[in-house]
Amino acid sequence: MAIRYDSVFIKRPNVEIEYTPENISELHKCSNDIDYFLRYVKIVNPDQGEIFFEPYDYQEDLLIKFAENRFNIVLASRQSGKTSTVAIYALWYSIFHEDKNIGIVSNKESSAKMILGRLKRMYECLPVFLKPGVQEYSKTFITFDNRTRILISATSPDAFRGESINLLICDELAFVPNNIAEEFWAANYPTISASKEAKVIIISTPQGLFNLYHRIYSQSEAGMNSFAHTRIGWEQVPGRDEKWAKEQVKNLGMVKFNQEFNCITGDTYIDVYDTEEDKIKTITIENLFENL
Repeated sequence: MAIRYDSVFIKRPNVEIEYTPENISELHKCSNDIDYFLRYVKIVNPDQGEIFFEPYDYQEDLLIKFAENRFNIVLASRQSGKTSTVAIYALWYSIFHEDKNIGIVSNKESSAKMILGRLKRMYECLPVFLKPGVQEYSKTFITFDNRTRILISATSPDAFRGESINLLICDELAFVPNNIAEEFWAANYPTISASKEAKVIIISTPQGLFNLYHRIYSQSEAGMNSFAHTRIGWEQVPGRDEKWAKEQVKNLGMVKFNQEFNCITGDTYIDVYDTEEDKIKTITIENLFENL
């Protein structure tokens, strides 16, 4: 495809540039430490515009987890920066790993395009010495001149069929109809498991029981699979306190607040009276059975 190259934003493929000793040192540090790489990453803040990314503690921990573990599953509150976090990791991985295929799926193709769009914006803001050259640059894929590709798709049984995926990112897997999610997983997991280094990152807000996402996360909590699990609740996001939570409950209702922000699926929670604390508490049905 034809690409409109801009020397500031999109680097042409196989272009020779002169690296200073400092550039080489910075490249080395970034390649070995994703936390160091973050000092070069810019994001678009809804209030401040384009700014350097300053990770929350849990985002920093999450990126290190992604780097250190082959399999990760994340249960995340809405608006906690999860999309930016996975986009940053995919960008870092694509820059410093040659001949790899990165697959990004979401419950809707538009959501997968949004993740790729954020990644592209981050790439364009990097200093030129960090950028690989670009061979293909579209709304659904990127090919760099290190022969690493980033592909996106809606989550479907045919997504990435026939591709050897080295990094699979599944966004909002809990919202994919279970029959489709199961077929997608059955089609793609064998290619992941055949590799000793291929990675999977699953990240979602919760949506009911008895689906693929819930099963993998629950098994991870119980130590029954190889996934490292992480929960990011609303209370971990700086600026959110009890006053903020009460306002959201008033505006959204308890069911939606629990699902979108409290990492509790709306149709699986109940209110119970805690005699010791003399107040009503919201717990999951699973917690209720555990305490019986």
